Amino acid sequence: MMITGRLHTRSRDDIRVVALSKREWRISDGRIATDDGLSLIGFIDENHGVYEVMEFVDPVEYARFGNLERAIMHFVTSRPG
Repeated sequence: MMITGRLHTRSRDDIRVVALSKREWRISDGRIATDDGLSLIGFIDENHGVYEVMEFVDPVEYARFGNLERAIMHFVTSRPG
């Protein structure tokens, strides 16, 4: 089951990154109001230099990256042509 109400294409400008701690970030879609739970699209957790991504899709997707910007870019679904 897909999460309804989610905007399926996101550019880098649509991504909102909020630091929760020195090693944790909440990732939201900035086009959706922050008080709407559908704005939350995932989390990034840094663990010993590896950035672990959890994205809320169906099924939940996990990935690892070597730096924070690449981890953030995982949430971008539309890239400039």
